[in-house]
Amino acid sequence: MTARSVSMAAPFRWFMRALDAGRRQPRALFGGFALLLAVGMVPSVLQLAAQALFPASPGALMVAYGAVIGLSLVLMPPLSGAAFRLLHDCETGRPAAATDLFNGYRDRDFAVRMVMTALLLMVAYLAVFALLFTVVPGKEFFSELFARAAATPPGGQPDMTGMPPLPPSFLLWLLAASAFLVVLGNAYMLAFAHAAMAGQGAVGAVGGGLAATLRNLLPLVGFFIVAMVVGFVLVLVFALVAGLVAGLLGLVSPVLAMAVIVPLYLVLMLVIYVVMFGFYYHAWREIFGEVADGPVDALEA
Repeated sequence: MTARSVSMAAPFRWFMRALDAGRRQPRALFGGFALLLAVGMVPSVLQLAAQALFPASPGALMVAYGAVIGLSLVLMPPLSGAAFRLLHDCETGRPAAATDLFNGYRDRDFAVRMVMTALLLMVAYLAVFALLFTVVPGKEFFSELFARAAATPPGGQPDMTGMPPLPPSFLLWLLAASAFLVVLGNAYMLAFAHAAMAGQGAVGAVGGGLAATLRNLLPLVGFFIVAMVVGFVLVLVFALVAGLVAGLLGLVSPVLAMAVIVPLYLVLMLVIYVVMFGFYYHAWREIFGEVADGPVDALEA
Protein backbone atom coordinates (compact mmCIF):
# COMPACT_ATOMS: atom_id res chain seq x y z
CA MET A 1 0.00 0.00 0.00
CA THR A 2 1.51 3.28 -1.15
CA ALA A 3 0.83 6.61 0.51
CA ARG A 4 -0.62 9.20 -1.85
CA SER A 5 -0.09 12.95 -1.80
CA VAL A 6 -3.06 15.18 -1.02
CA SER A 7 -3.89 18.83 -1.60
CA MET A 8 -3.51 21.64 0.92
CA ALA A 9 -7.29 21.65 1.42
CA ALA A 10 -7.47 17.94 2.26
CA PRO A 11 -6.87 18.23 6.05
CA PHE A 12 -9.66 20.78 6.32
CA ARG A 13 -11.94 18.38 4.45
CA TRP A 14 -10.99 15.59 6.88
CA PHE A 15 -11.76 17.88 9.79
CA MET A 16 -15.21 18.76 8.47
CA ARG A 17 -15.98 15.07 7.95
CA ALA A 18 -14.72 14.34 11.48
CA LEU A 19 -17.13 16.93 12.87
CA ASP A 20 -19.92 15.03 11.11
CA ALA A 21 -18.85 11.67 12.55
CA GLY A 22 -21.55 9.81 14.39
CA ARG A 23 -24.43 11.28 12.43
CA ARG A 24 -25.49 7.82 11.25
CA GLN A 25 -25.00 5.88 14.49
CA PRO A 26 -24.36 8.38 17.31
CA ARG A 27 -25.20 5.98 20.15
CA ALA A 28 -22.69 3.37 19.01
CA LEU A 29 -19.93 5.85 18.18
CA PHE A 30 -20.14 8.15 21.20
CA GLY A 31 -20.85 5.23 23.51
CA GLY A 32 -17.76 3.42 22.25
CA PHE A 33 -15.55 6.46 22.61
CA ALA A 34 -16.96 7.09 26.09
CA LEU A 35 -15.77 3.58 26.99
CA LEU A 36 -12.38 4.40 25.44
CA LEU A 37 -12.17 7.56 27.54
CA ALA A 38 -13.20 5.68 30.70
CA VAL A 39 -10.63 2.90 30.22
CA GLY A 40 -7.99 5.50 29.39
CA MET A 41 -8.55 7.11 32.78
CA VAL A 42 -7.76 3.90 34.67
CA PRO A 43 -3.93 4.30 34.51
CA SER A 44 -4.24 7.92 35.66
CA VAL A 45 -6.40 6.89 38.61
CA LEU A 46 -3.89 4.18 39.54
CA GLN A 47 -1.05 6.70 39.31
CA LEU A 48 -2.85 9.10 41.66
CA ALA A 49 -3.52 6.20 44.02
CA ALA A 50 0.20 5.30 44.00
CA GLN A 51 1.11 8.89 44.86
CA ALA A 52 -1.31 8.79 47.79
CA LEU A 53 -0.11 5.39 49.02
CA PHE A 54 3.66 5.98 48.68
CA PRO A 55 4.18 9.72 49.25
CA ALA A 56 7.62 9.29 50.87
CA SER A 57 8.97 6.34 48.88
CA PRO A 58 10.50 7.38 45.52
CA GLY A 59 11.52 3.79 44.78
CA ALA A 60 8.00 2.46 45.25
CA LEU A 61 6.63 5.32 43.15
CA MET A 62 9.00 4.49 40.29
CA VAL A 63 7.91 0.83 40.40
CA ALA A 64 4.26 1.92 40.43
CA TYR A 65 4.80 4.32 37.52
CA GLY A 66 6.50 1.55 35.54
CA ALA A 67 3.59 -0.80 36.21
CA VAL A 68 1.11 1.89 35.13
CA ILE A 69 3.01 2.46 31.87
CA GLY A 70 3.06 -1.28 31.21
CA LEU A 71 -0.67 -1.50 31.92
CA SER A 72 -1.33 1.39 29.51
CA LEU A 73 0.62 -0.37 26.76
CA VAL A 74 -1.55 -3.46 27.19
CA LEU A 75 -4.91 -1.74 27.74
CA MET A 76 -5.01 1.13 25.28
CA PRO A 77 -3.55 0.07 21.88
CA PRO A 78 -6.15 -2.66 21.16
CA LEU A 79 -8.94 -0.26 22.15
CA SER A 80 -7.51 2.55 20.01
CA GLY A 81 -7.31 0.24 17.01
CA ALA A 82 -10.84 -1.01 17.64
CA ALA A 83 -11.99 2.63 17.84
CA PHE A 84 -10.86 3.15 14.22
CA ARG A 85 -12.81 0.05 13.20
CA LEU A 86 -15.88 1.18 15.12
CA LEU A 87 -15.65 4.55 13.40
CA HIS A 88 -15.38 2.82 10.03
CA ASP A 89 -18.48 0.72 10.73
CA CYS A 90 -20.45 3.80 11.77
CA GLU A 91 -19.31 5.84 8.78
CA THR A 92 -20.09 3.09 6.26
CA GLY A 93 -23.46 2.14 7.71
CA ARG A 94 -22.45 -1.27 9.02
CA PRO A 95 -24.12 -2.61 12.21
CA ALA A 96 -22.22 -1.26 15.21
CA ALA A 97 -22.50 -1.16 19.00
CA ALA A 98 -20.51 0.70 21.65
CA THR A 99 -19.21 -2.58 23.06
CA ASP A 100 -17.59 -3.36 19.69
CA LEU A 101 -14.71 -1.40 21.13
CA PHE A 102 -13.76 -4.47 23.16
CA ASN A 103 -13.41 -6.54 19.99
CA GLY A 104 -9.85 -5.27 20.10
CA TYR A 105 -9.26 -7.66 22.99
CA ARG A 106 -11.20 -10.58 21.53
CA ASP A 107 -9.04 -10.77 18.38
CA ARG A 108 -5.66 -11.85 19.76
CA ASP A 109 -3.71 -11.24 16.53
CA PHE A 110 -5.20 -7.77 16.25
CA ALA A 111 -4.43 -6.97 19.90
CA VAL A 112 -0.82 -8.15 19.59
CA ARG A 113 -0.37 -6.15 16.37
CA MET A 114 -1.66 -2.97 18.02
CA VAL A 115 0.49 -3.46 21.15
CA MET A 116 3.61 -4.09 19.04
CA THR A 117 2.84 -0.99 16.97
CA ALA A 118 2.55 1.05 20.17
CA LEU A 119 5.84 -0.35 21.47
CA LEU A 120 7.65 0.46 18.23
CA LEU A 121 6.23 3.97 18.25
CA MET A 122 7.33 4.43 21.87
CA VAL A 123 10.86 3.36 20.91
CA ALA A 124 10.78 5.86 18.03
CA TYR A 125 9.65 8.61 20.41
CA LEU A 126 12.42 7.78 22.88
CA ALA A 127 15.02 7.73 20.09
CA VAL A 128 13.90 11.15 18.83
CA PHE A 129 13.87 12.61 22.34
CA ALA A 130 17.35 11.19 22.97
CA LEU A 131 18.59 12.71 19.71
CA LEU A 132 17.04 16.08 20.51
CA PHE A 133 18.54 16.05 24.00
CA THR A 134 22.05 15.38 22.64
CA VAL A 135 21.92 18.59 20.59
CA VAL A 136 19.93 20.78 22.98
CA PRO A 137 21.63 24.09 23.83
CA GLY A 138 22.10 24.75 27.52
CA LYS A 139 22.62 21.19 28.72
CA GLU A 140 23.87 22.61 32.02
CA PHE A 141 20.44 24.14 32.65
CA PHE A 142 18.56 20.88 32.06
CA SER A 143 21.09 18.72 33.89
CA GLU A 144 20.76 20.97 36.92
CA LEU A 145 16.96 21.02 36.55
CA PHE A 146 16.74 17.22 36.43
CA ALA A 147 19.08 16.90 39.42
CA ARG A 148 17.00 19.30 41.49
CA ALA A 149 13.73 17.65 40.38
CA ALA A 150 15.07 14.23 41.40
CA ALA A 151 16.02 15.58 44.82
CA THR A 152 12.61 17.19 45.36
CA PRO A 153 10.09 15.17 47.42
CA PRO A 154 6.98 13.97 45.50
CA GLY A 155 4.42 16.74 45.24
CA GLY A 156 6.99 19.49 45.89
CA GLN A 157 8.47 22.12 43.57
CA PRO A 158 12.22 22.18 42.76
CA ASP A 159 14.21 25.22 43.88
CA MET A 160 14.90 27.30 40.75
CA THR A 161 17.20 29.90 42.33
CA GLY A 162 20.71 30.17 40.88
CA MET A 163 19.92 28.15 37.75
CA PRO A 164 22.30 28.48 34.75
CA PRO A 165 20.87 30.72 31.98
CA LEU A 166 19.49 29.35 28.72
CA PRO A 167 21.37 30.40 25.54
CA PRO A 168 19.50 32.34 22.79
CA SER A 169 19.84 29.37 20.41
CA PHE A 170 17.44 27.43 22.59
CA LEU A 171 14.49 29.05 20.78
CA LEU A 172 15.66 27.64 17.43
CA TRP A 173 16.07 24.22 19.03
CA LEU A 174 12.57 24.49 20.47
CA LEU A 175 11.12 25.24 17.03
CA ALA A 176 12.96 22.27 15.52
CA ALA A 177 11.81 20.01 18.36
CA SER A 178 8.21 21.18 17.85
CA ALA A 179 8.47 20.29 14.14
CA PHE A 180 9.71 16.80 15.04
CA LEU A 181 6.83 16.37 17.48
CA VAL A 182 4.30 17.43 14.85
CA VAL A 183 5.70 14.81 12.47
CA LEU A 184 5.71 12.12 15.16
CA GLY A 185 2.22 12.97 16.37
CA ASN A 186 0.71 12.65 12.89
CA ALA A 187 2.78 9.55 12.11
CA TYR A 188 1.61 7.99 15.40
CA MET A 189 -2.09 8.29 14.60
CA LEU A 190 -1.70 7.30 10.94
CA ALA A 191 0.37 4.28 11.97
CA PHE A 192 -2.37 3.19 14.38
CA ALA A 193 -4.99 3.61 11.65
CA HIS A 194 -2.77 1.66 9.23
CA ALA A 195 -2.31 -1.21 11.70
CA ALA A 196 -6.02 -1.33 12.55
CA MET A 197 -7.56 -0.80 9.12
CA ALA A 198 -5.03 -2.35 6.73
CA GLY A 199 -3.86 -5.23 8.92
CA GLN A 200 -0.26 -4.08 8.64
CA GLY A 201 2.33 -5.40 11.08
CA ALA A 202 4.11 -3.05 13.47
CA VAL A 203 7.02 -2.24 11.14
CA GLY A 204 4.79 -1.78 8.10
CA ALA A 205 2.29 0.32 10.03
CA VAL A 206 4.91 2.65 11.51
CA GLY A 207 6.72 2.92 8.17
CA GLY A 208 3.45 3.65 6.39
CA GLY A 209 2.40 6.25 8.95
CA LEU A 210 5.76 7.99 8.71
CA ALA A 211 5.76 7.88 4.89
CA ALA A 212 2.22 9.28 4.76
CA THR A 213 3.16 12.10 7.13
CA LEU A 214 6.35 13.08 5.32
CA ARG A 215 4.68 12.91 1.93
CA ASN A 216 1.89 15.21 3.11
CA LEU A 217 3.87 17.29 5.59
CA LEU A 218 3.01 20.67 4.08
CA PRO A 219 -0.81 20.20 4.19
CA LEU A 220 -0.60 18.75 7.71
CA VAL A 221 1.60 21.56 9.02
CA GLY A 222 -0.65 24.17 7.38
CA PHE A 223 -3.69 22.68 9.04
CA PHE A 224 -1.83 22.35 12.34
CA ILE A 225 -0.94 26.06 12.38
CA VAL A 226 -4.53 27.10 11.68
CA ALA A 227 -5.86 24.60 14.24
CA MET A 228 -3.43 25.87 16.87
CA VAL A 229 -4.53 29.48 16.42
CA VAL A 230 -8.26 28.72 16.31
CA GLY A 231 -7.95 26.10 19.06
CA PHE A 232 -6.14 28.55 21.34
CA VAL A 233 -8.97 31.06 20.96
CA LEU A 234 -11.66 28.42 21.55
CA VAL A 235 -9.88 27.01 24.60
CA LEU A 236 -9.43 30.51 25.99
CA VAL A 237 -13.14 31.27 25.53
CA PHE A 238 -14.12 27.93 27.06
CA ALA A 239 -11.79 28.47 30.02
CA LEU A 240 -13.19 31.95 30.65
CA VAL A 241 -16.81 30.78 30.43
CA ALA A 242 -16.14 27.67 32.55
CA GLY A 243 -14.25 29.74 35.11
CA LEU A 244 -17.08 32.28 35.29
CA VAL A 245 -19.73 29.57 35.65
CA ALA A 246 -17.64 27.72 38.26
CA GLY A 247 -17.12 30.95 40.20
CA LEU A 248 -20.82 31.78 40.23
CA LEU A 249 -21.85 28.26 41.19
CA GLY A 250 -19.08 28.14 43.78
CA LEU A 251 -20.75 31.02 45.57
CA VAL A 252 -23.75 28.73 46.03
CA SER A 253 -21.88 25.48 46.66
CA PRO A 254 -18.42 24.16 45.63
CA VAL A 255 -20.00 20.72 45.17
CA LEU A 256 -22.54 22.17 42.74
CA ALA A 257 -19.73 23.82 40.77
CA MET A 258 -17.86 20.52 40.48
CA ALA A 259 -21.08 18.69 39.55
CA VAL A 260 -21.52 21.02 36.56
CA ILE A 261 -17.91 21.61 35.42
CA VAL A 262 -16.65 18.01 35.57
CA PRO A 263 -19.37 16.60 33.25
CA LEU A 264 -18.80 19.51 30.84
CA TYR A 265 -15.08 18.74 30.81
CA LEU A 266 -15.72 15.04 30.17
CA VAL A 267 -18.13 15.84 27.32
CA LEU A 268 -15.52 18.15 25.80
CA MET A 269 -12.89 15.40 26.04
CA LEU A 270 -15.29 12.93 24.41
CA VAL A 271 -15.92 15.28 21.49
CA ILE A 272 -12.16 15.87 21.09
CA TYR A 273 -11.55 12.10 21.03
CA VAL A 274 -14.20 11.52 18.36
CA VAL A 275 -13.02 14.40 16.18
CA MET A 276 -9.35 13.45 16.51
CA PHE A 277 -9.93 9.82 15.55
CA GLY A 278 -12.34 10.92 12.82
CA PHE A 279 -9.74 13.27 11.38
CA TYR A 280 -7.07 10.58 11.11
CA TYR A 281 -9.57 7.97 9.92
CA HIS A 282 -10.53 10.14 6.97
CA ALA A 283 -6.87 11.10 6.46
CA TRP A 284 -5.94 7.43 6.26
CA ARG A 285 -8.79 6.69 3.86
CA GLU A 286 -7.75 9.42 1.44
CA ILE A 287 -4.01 8.76 1.69
CA PHE A 288 -4.18 4.94 1.49
CA GLY A 289 -7.77 4.14 0.59
CA GLU A 290 -7.88 0.45 1.48
CA VAL A 291 -8.84 -1.73 4.44
CA ALA A 292 -7.76 -5.25 5.31
CA ASP A 293 -10.74 -6.91 3.58
CA GLY A 294 -10.74 -4.79 0.43
CA PRO A 295 -10.84 -1.25 -0.96
CA VAL A 296 -12.64 1.29 1.19
CA ASP A 297 -14.84 2.36 -1.71
CA ALA A 298 -16.23 -1.16 -1.93
CA LEU A 299 -17.44 -0.92 1.67
CA GLU A 300 -19.39 2.29 1.30
CA ALA A 301 -23.00 2.02 2.31
